Amino acid sequence: MSLGRCGIILLLVLCMVDMHGVAHAQNAEAIYNQADRASVLKQLRPLAVAGDASAQFYLGLFYELGQQGGKNPSEAARWFRMAGKQEQPAALYHLGMLLVAQPKLAKEPDEAVKALSRAAELGEVAAQYALAELHTDGKIQGASKAQAEQWYRKAAEHGDQRAQYALGMALYKGEGVSANAQEAAKWLHQAAEGGVAAAQFQMGVMLDKGQGMHPNPTEAARWYQKAAEQGDVDAQFNLAVKYDKGLGVQKDPAVAASWMEKAAAGGDIQAMRVLARWYGEGNGLVASSEQAALWYRRAADLGNPEAQYRLAMLLTKGQGVKQNLSEAGKWLTKAAEQGDAEAQNELGVRCFEGNGVRKNPVAGYAWLLLATAQGQAQAKTNLAYAETKLNPRQKAQAERQAKTFTIKR
Repeated sequence: MSLGRCGIILLLVLCMVDMHGVAHAQNAEAIYNQADRASVLKQLRPLAVAGDASAQFYLGLFYELGQQGGKNPSEAARWFRMAGKQEQPAALYHLGMLLVAQPKLAKEPDEAVKALSRAAELGEVAAQYALAELHTDGKIQGASKAQAEQWYRKAAEHGDQRAQYALGMALYKGEGVSANAQEAAKWLHQAAEGGVAAAQFQMGVMLDKGQGMHPNPTEAARWYQKAAEQGDVDAQFNLAVKYDKGLGVQKDPAVAASWMEKAAAGGDIQAMRVLARWYGEGNGLVASSEQAALWYRRAADLGNPEAQYRLAMLLTKGQGVKQNLSEAGKWLTKAAEQGDAEAQNELGVRCFEGNGVRKNPVAGYAWLLLATAQGQAQAKTNLAYAETKLNPRQKAQAERQAKTFTIKR
């Protein structure tokens, strides 16, 4: 079937218009990327004023990033709006993100969401991901996990690795969508292959547990290794445990200690505690009570009750640190107040003796009651002895204290 002369002419015109638009876009981008920033402004502005959408976008970007004379968010928004009216996706995305960061620049309350939504509908992947994040964080009216999942999925299908990870985790946890470990594994694998450390770690977890795929401790270790090498502290910790126990890798205490030290240095409290214990035992390391005390103190300073208790015991014995019963009492109190049963038992005994803490049999009995209620092995014996040291009134007072005890965080 022939197009006819008019049809051919129309097709040629449309092609010319499309090529003309592409040429303008390439021209505006080339101008924007010039080294002489003053020249960029001089060349872009006339094109933008004349209505070139690409020039308007790049001019907005020029003002958004503060090139040549500082940032001007208001001017950036003005040019992004102009380009956005011509359905320029990148301009709509940048306008939306600018208005999210600076709501006072918006001309209407939902202008940011409208801009991002239109950009997302036009296929701007970054806008799809941004919308999903806004829904996830509940930062837009009518936000929902289901909407977040839909936008994550669109961005993920376009290859956005952040979206692939987020979608995978939503499917893994069943947030906004029915939990589906197999599909979660599919998306997480794509993100992991793309180098997302958190996805690599999660792949390790799922392979260890056999979630969405067959258990494979060796493959799990491989993914932990990849994430650990990128500085993921959770992966470093899990990899250290694998080398310590020989799970999926050849047992190697020295390698285990090396990864545990990296995780501890990265701020992982559990790693600090384990590393302190390993220094005390000489597990893959040269035994050092000083290093053990140092790592227990770091975890204790971050509020970990077990580390606080362990540090208190080292201070009591003067192991790795100068003996200091008063400081030991302070750490025991902190740990006991957070519900640590070992600390509650030890503190209870010391309250009867006045050992590093003020002598207070009523408080001591209350701490022993709390430790006993948690099943602490020695507390029950200590409680039976302590009971002989209190009169009925003191015992009743201690029982009230224990009953009204609330854990401090």
